[in-house]
Amino acid sequence: MAGTAAKASVAPAPAAKGKVTETKDAAAPRALAPGAGVQSTAPRVAPRSIGSAAVHQPARSAVAAKPARSGTVASSGQKATSRRSLPADDPLAPQRTRWLADAVGGVAKLATMLGVSTSQPSRWATGEERPGVIVAPLLIDLEHVLARVRLVWSDPTATTWMSSANAHLDGARPIDVLALHGPGPVLEALDAGAWGGAV
Repeated sequence: MAGTAAKASVAPAPAAKGKVTETKDAAAPRALAPGAGVQSTAPRVAPRSIGSAAVHQPARSAVAAKPARSGTVASSGQKATSRRSLPADDPLAPQRTRWLADAVGGVAKLATMLGVSTSQPSRWATGEERPGVIVAPLLIDLEHVLARVRLVWSDPTATTWMSSANAHLDGARPIDVLALHGPGPVLEALDAGAWGGAV
């Protein structure tokens, strides 16, 4: 009896089942759901539906800059080059020159009216050369004015009027005023002469 009592006093009292279970549950780490309570550094993915299955793809960064396309840059460069100013060019210069030469009585007379060498209108008429930036506008204006003059007077009076002193232009020749000031004053003098009877 004494031995049994000693064993009974030495042996620890058994803990209640509920308490032992509670102690084990408190000590043991709780199983967490994947990703719960943990901040992941991996990029979030957005699901994309393909058919009936959902596929996860990395989400695109909002701050990521799209790389420039080389084709766009090249195209812009080509457009900029094509928009550069080109030298003056009159695609109708050959026809215009031939008409004026016939109207004034030959290439030599046309060259004299324009103040250029005799060979230049010949090259313009064949298309070998084009009028320069100074003569090209004068050639166009001369065609316009001479066509208007021929509505008032026939040849050779029309050509003579262009190369003669004009009272409505303070004694200047219409061809000289045309070269210096354009067709405006010449057409005014033409209208004044036609309606007033003075040339």
